[in-house]
Amino acid sequence: MLTRQKVIGVIAVVLTAITSGGLAGSAFAAGNAPQDAHAVLLTPYLDATNTSEAAANQKMADGWVANGWFGTGVIYQRTFVPVGSTSNLTYHVTDKNGSPLVNQVVKLRVNKGYSTSSSIVQVDNLVTKGVDKPPLDQGDVFHATDAFGNVTFAVKDLDAAPLGEPQPDSWTAAPNISADGLNDLHSQMLLEIAGEKPDHSVFTEFHYYIPKSQAVQSAKTPTLKLVAPVLDATNSFTTSAGVKGAYVNVGSTVVVAYKVLDDSGVALPNATVQLKVGATTLSAVSDAMGYAVFTIKDTHAKGEAKPASLTAAPSSIGAATVALTPTVTGANSVTSDSLELHFFGTPVQVKAATSTISCVKGKTIVKINGTNPTCPKGYIKK
Repeated sequence: MLTRQKVIGVIAVVLTAITSGGLAGSAFAAGNAPQDAHAVLLTPYLDATNTSEAAANQKMADGWVANGWFGTGVIYQRTFVPVGSTSNLTYHVTDKNGSPLVNQVVKLRVNKGYSTSSSIVQVDNLVTKGVDKPPLDQGDVFHATDAFGNVTFAVKDLDAAPLGEPQPDSWTAAPNISADGLNDLHSQMLLEIAGEKPDHSVFTEFHYYIPKSQAVQSAKTPTLKLVAPVLDATNSFTTSAGVKGAYVNVGSTVVVAYKVLDDSGVALPNATVQLKVGATTLSAVSDAMGYAVFTIKDTHAKGEAKPASLTAAPSSIGAATVALTPTVTGANSVTSDSLELHFFGTPVQVKAATSTISCVKGKTIVKINGTNPTCPKGYIKK
């Protein structure tokens, strides 16, 4: 079962450009939003077993596409987490050919306009008011994708009981919302790359409920499963010690996400996970659905020689590598997916990331582009 979540801790990063060289996917200039980009939600992993009325909601989303409002393949999923929880949203973003978009600025539309989102949530320094004023979102947050095309946002619900919906009858049932709708407490997120129509993206809606009871879980021998980056036979290798490894450009940022499971294999929220990154140890707390997410920044001054391919065995000469080893505080032993990153090439300096916003004044809409765009006086950000 799910429990109340503490705020996740991540290290601050400064994003650096990543050159592909045929190895790191498609490298796009910051702020250059490609058409036909695809977004997949990695954390939390949602399917028909843990989402509310999956078939009905997806049918509704298919209708949005049929009406020409959104790009094909848009996904709409609604799930439940306890009031006051944090949820780590990690996305994998690719171009139309399936290649990862690296160093690509994307926008999380927080409490999206027309979603009737009523919860007060915080993402970075943005705090919503829980008041829907369509067509405007209640807030937008910009991040850039990492070396694998992944990007993460921590969404913290600032509401507290007695606010909250009754716990649902099951994780696949409809929310327990009263006839007058006064107990409805939800937030809706949409990742945007270029816009509603050119994107193939995903809606994620969280309904915040008041748990009937506090779950008791044992975590003496927990398991940590690597969720991001997604490594397979095409983009990684296995070391002689049996550890999964991957190549990224030196100076890159990498999102590393783990699913934390208790002794019986159930998602474990509120667990303190420590990640040893070389000589440094980072700490994060697993979220409402058991995901602990870290953002790391490589600081090597010089990388290894460019490998022949992403699957080639690493050279022992001039190695620029870091081993990532996760543990859980208080556990007697941990079964975990370790990861070894190898950094190649030389750092690349880029201009500051730019983004574009739409500003509204009456019936007039203007677009403002810049490194930190703001609306002119009298205009409201759309």
